[in-house]
Amino acid sequence: MVRLLQSGLIDPHDLARKYASELHATEVMLLAYYVAAVNIETTYHALIQDQHHRAGQTDAAVAYEPFEGIALADTFQTTEDKGTLDGDPFKQNNERIERQNHAPIHVVVGNPPYSVGQTSANDLNANLKYPALDRRIEDTYAARSTSQLKNHLYDSYFRGFRWATDRIGDRGIVAFVTNGGWITANTGDGVRLSFAEDFNELHVFNLRGNQRTAGELSRKEGGKVFGSGSRATVAITIGVKIPGTTGCTIYYRDIGDYLSADEKLHILEHATIGDETWKTITPNTYGDWLNQRSEDFHTWPVIGSKKGQKTTVFRDYSGGLKTNRDNWAYNFSREKVEEAMSGSVEYFNSLIGNSQDFELDPTRIKWSSKLDQLLQAGKPLTYNPKAIRTALYRPFTKLYVYFSEDLNDRQGRLPQIFPTPLHSSVGIGVTAPSIRTPFSALALDTLPNLGLYMDPVQFFPRFTWEPVEVPDGQFDLGAPENITDESSVYGTPGEIVAGYQRVDNITDEITEIYRAALGSDVSRDDIFHFIYGQLHDPQYRRAYEADLQKMLPHIETPTDRQRFDQLVSLGEELLHLHINYEDLEPYPLHIEIKNAFDSDEASIWHVSKMRWAKTKDPETGKSINDVTKLIYNKHITISGIPEDASRYMLGSRSALDWIIDRYRVTKDKSSGLLNDPNDWAAEENNPQYIIDLIGKVVRVSVETMRIVDSLEEW
Repeated sequence: MVRLLQSGLIDPHDLARKYASELHATEVMLLAYYVAAVNIETTYHALIQDQHHRAGQTDAAVAYEPFEGIALADTFQTTEDKGTLDGDPFKQNNERIERQNHAPIHVVVGNPPYSVGQTSANDLNANLKYPALDRRIEDTYAARSTSQLKNHLYDSYFRGFRWATDRIGDRGIVAFVTNGGWITANTGDGVRLSFAEDFNELHVFNLRGNQRTAGELSRKEGGKVFGSGSRATVAITIGVKIPGTTGCTIYYRDIGDYLSADEKLHILEHATIGDETWKTITPNTYGDWLNQRSEDFHTWPVIGSKKGQKTTVFRDYSGGLKTNRDNWAYNFSREKVEEAMSGSVEYFNSLIGNSQDFELDPTRIKWSSKLDQLLQAGKPLTYNPKAIRTALYRPFTKLYVYFSEDLNDRQGRLPQIFPTPLHSSVGIGVTAPSIRTPFSALALDTLPNLGLYMDPVQFFPRFTWEPVEVPDGQFDLGAPENITDESSVYGTPGEIVAGYQRVDNITDEITEIYRAALGSDVSRDDIFHFIYGQLHDPQYRRAYEADLQKMLPHIETPTDRQRFDQLVSLGEELLHLHINYEDLEPYPLHIEIKNAFDSDEASIWHVSKMRWAKTKDPETGKSINDVTKLIYNKHITISGIPEDASRYMLGSRSALDWIIDRYRVTKDKSSGLLNDPNDWAAEENNPQYIIDLIGKVVRVSVETMRIVDSLEEW
């Protein structure tokens, strides 16, 4: 409001009238409310005094006029059924709110809060509800969205858009600086479709700055225009309603790649709406503005569907494991998982029946809504040592995990895929549709973490397990107490193993379709391997990049048997590489041990935090990573890494970058829990496990790129 008064947009002869009756503001924080009121009033009176000076009225007294347009209020609450504050002390404030509600406001300018809600159940900070406003979101943004998870559509900044759009009526302008994720996000399709109906003109300036990406994507996003105040994409959106006009023209400008925050602000300072830097966007029927999906992709069989309305490759699939307490439930040390989770169970049980208010001890437990429900029900937890499994937390990074229905927030269908430590499966983990993470696929044979690529993973198993009812009098080998520490087994189709029957997860329908197209000798394993090969085909990924950001992979039914057989063979080779990476012969690397340390000493192989060596970019002279040389620790440097290895990307990082990122010692600030990758090496009784792993992942990377390049040649 101060900047508006100072901008000169208001003619001097209109200033007093607008100040008195046409400018409105709200502020919900008491101190900020008083500061805002004083700043606005001081600015106004300075302008009036200046007008008098310019008119030669240097001796004229200027009466102090309080700014009656500001109210102490939650903006969204002002238009709910009861938007005023209780009690006589707020009488004047309530009158201001009522005056605002009856004013014909046609311009709303602001920077709405970005909050989606409390970040942790430990915060004990319930999210506010706005029934009337949220119903409008439900009827518009949510109703038009095809996303399964729509809770983000109730973020404060979406509420700001919805409130302001309704508030200006059939004419006016909404101008906001907000999180810009809605421009391309899958959950934003309903917002984009609604905006095209709500406004006649849209001007969207994408300032980028999304720091929830990694690697090259993060560097392209450039600096954050709000500094540390935001890690999200930031956008300026100006929506215009013009009475008597139909349709909507969308003007879009992207600020560009690799720009610093200062460079972006300089561009903004000189930016003009409507010049040649803006382009006109014609959305497709799905509400895509950028990276519009193809017309054919969605017509092909999808690899999996929860709706059951399409031909699918896999009968069932699952998201990765969401514990909601990763620092507690995951660790490189089995012993530390035991200590953390058994201690949490003991602490939780001590809270049952405690009628007094208590403050949760963050060093004893990580709270969640599920524990709230169990506590209210008075249901004690039981620690189960057999719940500790091996999981793939990040690509080529195995940790121990506590796999328990009560202490995991969401297990999905994983209990049907890995029902006991004895029963195993093999499957393909693909990135869930996302604009932040490039599409990736990785075969694995153990529990996948939900954030396998940082963004969520969807896991498509080759087969699942169903419990078999044991007749009376027979011993149930599948009971948890009878499960041993033997190696996991895969079984054969239909085979019963320890009380569970293996069920083929490739659908009958897709098998019949492929056999009709290619020949009756096509097996379900062939289809599985073909799918894995196809998902690695660089031509497929390039052609359908936009589609893979918005939906699960759809794959056209093959008709060329020669190409099919090639993809089957290469898909099987990739599968073997990625699942059995720990059994591979390490790539020959040069390991330099400094200071004449004895390589037989276990401590020499300990890592704290690995990093790439540095070199100079020959073009810019800037320091960049030397991806051929790795600083393992202060004693050891690894060189001779092929540059080709860094081409193998999984999400936003290369396979080797994932190893550098995860194989480091970390300490959780809240709980004090330590996660040390050297513990895994010790429990494996192999001090050189991590350095061997690096050689094996280099081998995987080089061989994967050899196979991927051969697919490109077809």
